[in-house]
Amino acid sequence: MDSSIKFDRTVGPGTVDEGLTPARPLHVIGLRETLALLRRHKYFILIFVLLCIGLLMIALASMSNSYTATAALVLERNDTPMLEAVTELQGEVRDRSAMETEMDIITSRIFAGRVVDAMNLVEHPWFNTYLAAAKDAAEPPGFLDRLFGASPPRKLPPASVQRDQAISMLLSRLSVTRTGESLAVSVHVSSSDPDLSAAIANTVANTYVEWSRSLKKEAMTDAVNFLRDRAAQVAARIAQNEREISEFSRTNELASDARDDILRQRIDGMNTQLTAARVELAGVRARRDQGRIVLEGGADLDGTTLTSPLLASLRDNKATLMRERAQYASNLGANHPQVLKADAELASVDGMISREIRHIVDEMSGEEAITSDRVQQLEAQISELRGTLRQRSLAEIRLRELERDLLADQKLHDLVVGRLGGLDPYAAVAKPSARVVSVAAVPTQPSFPQRSRIFAGGVIGASVLAILLAIMVEAVDMRIRSGQRILQIAGIPNLASIPKGARQWFKRRTPSLTRMLEGPRSLYTESLRALYLACRVRLPVAKPIILFASPLPKDGSADIALGFAFSAAHDGVSTVLVDFDPPPPEISGIPAGPSGCTLGDVLAGSCRLVDAVRPVPEVPGLDMITAFEAPNGGHADLQIRSEDMRRVIEDLRNSYDMIVIHCAPVLILEDANWLLPFVDAVLLVLRFGHTTEQDLTNAVSRLQINHAPLIGTVLNRVEAHSQPGQESLGAMNHPRQARNYLEV
Repeated sequence: MDSSIKFDRTVGPGTVDEGLTPARPLHVIGLRETLALLRRHKYFILIFVLLCIGLLMIALASMSNSYTATAALVLERNDTPMLEAVTELQGEVRDRSAMETEMDIITSRIFAGRVVDAMNLVEHPWFNTYLAAAKDAAEPPGFLDRLFGASPPRKLPPASVQRDQAISMLLSRLSVTRTGESLAVSVHVSSSDPDLSAAIANTVANTYVEWSRSLKKEAMTDAVNFLRDRAAQVAARIAQNEREISEFSRTNELASDARDDILRQRIDGMNTQLTAARVELAGVRARRDQGRIVLEGGADLDGTTLTSPLLASLRDNKATLMRERAQYASNLGANHPQVLKADAELASVDGMISREIRHIVDEMSGEEAITSDRVQQLEAQISELRGTLRQRSLAEIRLRELERDLLADQKLHDLVVGRLGGLDPYAAVAKPSARVVSVAAVPTQPSFPQRSRIFAGGVIGASVLAILLAIMVEAVDMRIRSGQRILQIAGIPNLASIPKGARQWFKRRTPSLTRMLEGPRSLYTESLRALYLACRVRLPVAKPIILFASPLPKDGSADIALGFAFSAAHDGVSTVLVDFDPPPPEISGIPAGPSGCTLGDVLAGSCRLVDAVRPVPEVPGLDMITAFEAPNGGHADLQIRSEDMRRVIEDLRNSYDMIVIHCAPVLILEDANWLLPFVDAVLLVLRFGHTTEQDLTNAVSRLQINHAPLIGTVLNRVEAHSQPGQESLGAMNHPRQARNYLEV
């Protein structure tokens, strides 16, 4: 038969066309890829979300309602003078630390104990859990208790322990908040009883107001009592100090005025006398010394302060005699009797002067002794008076200390009396540090759990978690879902993507041949036709022999081989399908041929080749040869020699324009590698979302070891909406338009 197929020999096996290059990098994830991921894992996401919703509903059903009541307090400013009398505050407005302190006081155990006592919460089983435990222990033992042995009844602990438990439970349900720098404080109380929540909130607010008033009143009373006692003590000490000062002044003869102090006046007078006596003594000693010097001839009398009436007269006589002598000597000569007489008179006068000077010196010595005794007496008296004055000075120091103590006590007394006078009028009226501005209303809606919000949040959280888990699963998922990934991993193009058939619940699967016959223009048939057309330009020889195989079973390679042969036959190409791994007739749609006439029988010589060929009545130009008939759906143990197989292939090539061979999975049996020397092209069938990247790599490696003419792959059972990239799938990219156009 003359072939009508035109082959393009410029494209060899394993060559990649530019049109098959990925449109964009595979690592880019856009909206389309995200939607495809969600579609691929929609059942996982749906089941996970439904499971979480079920668990959430069970949890919400098991939660008990909690009602929260809120009362509002306003903390007063610190601007009252009565508080200033009790303690010194830093400012008129409460600062942040003071506000936080007040809030901590409300949540303290001491204050909570007052609330517990005010409402008698010790008798409430919800707060005093020991009551419920004792009540349960008092009930008759149940079946399990009798079976395992009931524990002895528990006794109630001491009242203090029960009160502490009630306080702890109250604090666990009590919270205090405020907004910004506001002086308003909100008190929140939660419990399972709305009336109880409102009552406790109001009790907390009122108790705090009364407690602050009582504390302030106690502080006022304590301050007033302290100031009164202090004033009395200071007044008594002032009186005692005044008495001590008076007695001390009298005992030590201390004058109140310094001008009336006789002792100081005596000392001043004696100091004046002592000074004069010392001056006089010095003068006497000086004249005495001058006289002695004159007597010894060491000085002239004229240069001294020695004087007396006789000495003055003698000095005058001496002067007169010296003038007369000088006159006589100049007139009469030095040896004249008048001169000698004058010399004798001068000697007599000098002797008299010496005796007078000696007499003056003796008088000065006596006067010196007298003056010296007087100086010593004055010094002794002054020293004694100074000792007395020193004692009085010490007494005055002590007196001044007593006066200072008296002055300090007087000032302290005035301060205490002033404070007491400003505080005492308010001692009976104490203003609380807070006031209630909003009483707690009985809540009508539970504050927890807010089931609608929790449910909505749970659904959203479960959905987000499910999507994250789906992304994690996708990250570790190594299954093939696109031709771009095949090209990236194996370096061979994906020639066609065959769509997955519509899922029909509770119906048997439609055989492949039936699908093609019933829908000659369906997406499935058109994709097989696209595969045929893509292979036609890549087949290297006329009357080609094409081998179809898959890495593992159940990848649909038999359907693809049948569809390829179907498309070739419809194109007018005489085609024969040799199936070394035939599917059951209910899957392929081809009825079984006469028993005992297979390719194995032909090779064994038990029948002719023409008898093994079975035409497909529904498809003119398409014949089929089954390699063997496996018992119970298994695989026959074929003992076929390669030379015999070559002879059969040559006979078939002489009779047909195209030979399509389908064999067992590459990674299971070696049939494909055994047939490689007889074929012109190999197509590897992969299953979308089932065949892994490792399976693809291993299958390609097995085929390349035997130099297989691998021209491409076929991605079977493709779900277009689950494609991870924007790969061109022909009509599958537009399923709605294709169905409307084809009316399928």
